[in-house]
Amino acid sequence: MRKTIIALTDSARRYADGHGIRAEVTKLDLDAECLAGDIVSLEREEMPHDFVILRRRWVISGKRREIEITLDHPARPLRV
Repeated sequence: MRKTIIALTDSARRYADGHGIRAEVTKLDLDAECLAGDIVSLEREEMPHDFVILRRRWVISGKRREIEITLDHPARPLRV
């Protein structure tokens, strides 16, 4: 089983900290099928919190294979 690491950009970290959801966001169970540009919405009672997948990075070390998914905020379309 592969582990998914959720990384946050500085702006996503500030947003998550400001709303008290950083622990929740960094523990999201996203899988390797996620693509850059996908929107990830964490739905809470008060409002949805939208992030965009900025990039995916495979981290290979010995026998470990992990995917790192970096989230950004605000969720806006990526430029190609």
